[in-house]
Order: sequence, then structure tokens, then C-alpha cells
Amino acid sequence: MNAVIYARYSSTAQRDVSIDIQLQDCRNYCEQHGLTVVKEYVDRALTGTDDNRPNFQRMIEDSSKGLYERIVVYRFNRFFRNKEKSVIYKGLLKSKGIRVLSVNEYIADDPSGVIVESLFEAMDEFYSLELSQKIKKGMDKNGEQCLCTGGNIALGFKVNQYRQFEIDPNTAPIVETVFEMYANGKTVAEITRHLNSLGYKTSRGVPFNKNSLHTMLKNKRYIGVYTYKGKEIPGGMPRIISDELFNKVAEIMAKNKKAPARARAKVEYLLTTKVLEGNSL
Repeated sequence: MNAVIYARYSSTAQRDVSIDIQLQDCRNYCEQHGLTVVKEYVDRALTGTDDNRPNFQRMIEDSSKGLYERIVVYRFNRFFRNKEKSVIYKGLLKSKGIRVLSVNEYIADDPSGVIVESLFEAMDEFYSLELSQKIKKGMDKNGEQCLCTGGNIALGFKVNQYRQFEIDPNTAPIVETVFEMYANGKTVAEITRHLNSLGYKTSRGVPFNKNSLHTMLKNKRYIGVYTYKGKEIPGGMPRIISDELFNKVAEIMAKNKKAPARARAKVEYLLTTKVLEGNSL
């Protein structure tokens, strides 16, 4: 009987079993049970609560090709951590004569197996929801303490082992240069060209552009204001830019934003005047 192996690793679960261990245990299981492995599908760093997994979907598509009769997983939670969707997909596979087998969870091929399998699915979903709550609580706690909650770290900062923000001596001077150049009358285009000519990169590792520069110039974290979920905490971060310089930049940006509108209004006025003069001839 032909079988395929499905392995999945979630980056959010610290105790998740590695892909290599999952695959090896599944191969051993297939050998012990007389199953011929024809293909292996692996999804890395993807959650099991939804079906938005490339290789999972390829496996489901292949189920219509008569490629296999069994899917072998390390545990059922590798297949899904959502009970409702697990039932839907298992039902779809069952209609094609395909069963999902777990290396570490035995399901009897009789009515009692239905109850046991439902319990496994319910426990997997409970674990997923509980883990999600713990992660959210952890992020909220870090936010209250002005610690890094993950995501992109603004240029000029780094995070230490305690998740506290520190000034990065290698990139903070770039931030200072940007603010000083803008405050001294340089345009965004001029500053962008200057930074890129020196080979500097944004916090995402890409060349600077108009949008990234505008975002930097408006970022209150540079004056020591920590933000989380819309809440601002002054003094929650180390300061790179003085209030005086930040406010001066903000004032210039506001004026420059209004300037194009005034210029457009002037052009429209001149055009309208010419049209009216032409009509009066």
C-alpha cells in the first residue's frame, strides 16, 4: 500500500519536534507496517490552525491522482490543530479511500476509534488556543514593560538579551544624519541619494526611498517614546534625537506638505485667469 508522509514545524512552538525527527519516525513506521513511501511533504514555520500551507495543499491535490492510500504524520496535530477543518479534510480524504495515520497516536479501526480521534482533535485545538493566549499575554506584558514585542526594529536601535531596546552605535549616526540634513534644508530626495550612495540600508536591509525616510522622520521612538497598541510611553526607550530637532523637522515637514497644495492652487488660479481673459476678447 502506498503512503505519503506529511511533516510540519511551527516556529511559535518552542517544544516542536524537528522536521528530521518527524520524517525519520514516519519512515520507520511505514517500514514496520508494510507501507511504501512514495512522497514526502514538508511545511516549515507554518501554523496548523489553517490550511494555508503550500505543501499541505499539494498533498491534498495529489490525493485525487491515486498516488497514495495513506497519509502518515508524527502526530495528528501535524495535520491540523483546528478540529473543524481537520474533520473536513479527513472526510474529503476518506471519500477517496485515504486514511490519516499517526505514528504516536493509535486509532482503532472500529466505532471506538471515532471517539478517540475526536478527543485527539479537540485536545490539539485546545492546545493551539491556549498557546495563542499565552503568546498574546506575553506580548502585552512586554509592551507594558517597554520591551521588544517582535517585528521590525527601527533603525538606530538593537535589542539585548532581556528584550530591552538599546542604541545601536553602528546605525544611530545614520538616524542623526537624516534628521540634521532635513532640518538644514536638504530635501528627502537629496537625503535618499546621499544615504544610498554610501551604501546605507534601512532596518529591513533595503535601500532608502521616499517612504522609508518619511517614516523615519515621523518616528517618535527616536525621542524616547515607546509605542504599543496605540499607547505612547514617554521615556520608554533610549533617545537618539532631541525634542528640539524632532520638532523642527516636524514643522518643516508640515510646511512642505502645504507648499505643493499652495503651488497647485496658484497654477489653477493663473490658468483660470487666462481662460477668462480669452473669453472676454
